[in-house]
Amino acid sequence: MDLQQREQQQLDLLATRMQNDLTTLALQQSQLTGAQSGQGGQALSVGQALLAQLKSTKAVGRLVIDLDQIVGDKANGENDVVLRDGDELFVPKQRQEVTVIGEVQTTTSHLYHGGLSRNDYIAQSGGFTRKADKKQIYVVHANGGVVANTSKRWFGSTGHMEPGDTIVVPLDTERLPALPLWQAVTQIIYNVAIAAAAVNSF
Repeated sequence: MDLQQREQQQLDLLATRMQNDLTTLALQQSQLTGAQSGQGGQALSVGQALLAQLKSTKAVGRLVIDLDQIVGDKANGENDVVLRDGDELFVPKQRQEVTVIGEVQTTTSHLYHGGLSRNDYIAQSGGFTRKADKKQIYVVHANGGVVANTSKRWFGSTGHMEPGDTIVVPLDTERLPALPLWQAVTQIIYNVAIAAAAVNSF
């Protein structure tokens, strides 16, 4: 089984688990009344939308590597990568833009400027929506590496940006009666979409 097949297997398993959680939530929601019923219905609607996106998400099978480190590690081969028939090596193009996706007013790409921070690019996209999780923002670099909002590499809340970066503003699942998988599902959907877009841009 190759990497893409293993990733798809995990996506399918996650969709099954989320379907089970939604079934449980639907049963609980049917017993609520008044304001609680409305909130439960909203949570169920969001969950069903996430499940639909998850089911339509196809694994890319992309493995992120540090090519410079591998080439320079001829002495012991510790970081070597074993290739199989059908594998392809993609070297990202030099990019000129920073992309902002997720819970912002306008999902778009902006021409990179060295003096702009993560929050500056978010502001250029119209700012956050009411459903944005401002504490869980993360950045996907052009090589596929991810830097989370809580990483020590962030300087305050600004964040150092590079050409080709994608800023991801996830859905704030804590504002609704939360399913344990929701935050993981939103991050997976965003990351797979970014990976697919990156591969298609070569």
